[in-house]
Amino acid sequence: MVEDSILKSISDDISEGRTEGLPQRRLSICESEDDPMEILKCMSLLKLLPSSDAETRIAMRLRELADDDNGFTIASALQNLDCPLFAIEVLDKIKKSDRNTRLKCSCLYDLEEYESAFDLYGRIENKCVNDRILLSRIQSALGEHTLSVQTSTELLSEYPKDYDVRVAYANSMMMAGHDKDLLKYAREGLKDKSADSLAVAAYIFRILGKTNAAGNYAAQAIKADNSHIGAMETLGICLAMKGEYQKAKITAGAINEISPGNKAVINILAYCDGH
Repeated sequence: MVEDSILKSISDDISEGRTEGLPQRRLSICESEDDPMEILKCMSLLKLLPSSDAETRIAMRLRELADDDNGFTIASALQNLDCPLFAIEVLDKIKKSDRNTRLKCSCLYDLEEYESAFDLYGRIENKCVNDRILLSRIQSALGEHTLSVQTSTELLSEYPKDYDVRVAYANSMMMAGHDKDLLKYAREGLKDKSADSLAVAAYIFRILGKTNAAGNYAAQAIKADNSHIGAMETLGICLAMKGEYQKAKITAGAINEISPGNKAVINILAYCDGH
C-alpha cells in the first residue's frame, strides 16, 4: 500500500513546482504496488504531470491486475484518466453487463468511433439518464443534430434541474446552431441564482466563446458551492484560454483533491496543452 505520506510529498512537490523526476517516481511506485486502487490514487494525482511513456506502462499494469471484481472500477478510472483504449481492453476481459456495455460505449465515443458507439448503445438493456445524455452527444457527433436536440429536449422536460442534463441540452443546441435560443435559456436559468444555474450559464457562455462572462459566472457558482466540479472545470478552461495556465492547473489540482481522477481535470489540462 502506498503510504499517505508519500502521496502527500508528491502533492506538495507539484504544488511547489518541484516536478523534476516525478513521472519516474510515479512509475516506480506503481510498478511495485499490487493494489489497483492505490495505483489509481497515485496515477490520478500525478496526471497533473503528463508523461506518455509512464502513463502507458501504468495503464498496462492496471490492465494486468484487472479481474471480474475490480475490472469495472479500473476501466472507469482509466477512462476518466484519458486512457479509453486501455479501459476497453479491461472491459473486454471481464464479464459482460449493462454497466460495462455503457462504459465501453462511452469509451468508443471518446475515441471518436461514433458509429461503433451508436451500435453498442442499442445493446444497453436498461437505459438510464446518463445513457440518453451520451446518445445525444453521439447523435451530434454523427451530424444528426435534429435528433440530438430532440433527445436532449425530452431529457430536459423530465429533469429540468439536473446539471448534466442541462449541459447536454446546451451542447446539442449549440451544435445545431441555436445560439440565440441557448443564450436566452442561460439567462432565464439565472433567475434562481443557484450554483447549478450559474454553472450552466458559465458553461454556455464558454462554449459560445464568451470567456469573460463564463469565468465570471463560474466564479459566482463556486462562491455559492465551493465543491461544484462543473463550475470549477469551466473556470479552469477559461483560465487556460486566457493563457493563465498555472492558475488553470491549480484549479485542476483543486478538483483532483475533491474528486480524485475526475475527468474535469483531464479536460482542463488538455486546454492548457492545446494552447
